[in-house]
Amino acid sequence: MLSAFAELDPREQAAFLDTLNAYLYASPQQRRRLRDAWRDAVVDCRAPAAAVPSGDDLTAPP
Repeated sequence: MLSAFAELDPREQAAFLDTLNAYLYASPQQRRRLRDAWRDAVVDCRAPAAAVPSGDDLTAPP
């Protein structure tokens, strides 16, 4: 996983770290919603990247 992170461009690394930080500070319910959304995005590889919530989406209703 670290080697894949190292291959990201700086903008993608920053986005990953922002999302990870938001996850770490999220409530258990928000973490569950994020994990479910990420899992759905992996299962449906056709989902556009914009469909995967970032830390900015934590205040949005489920």
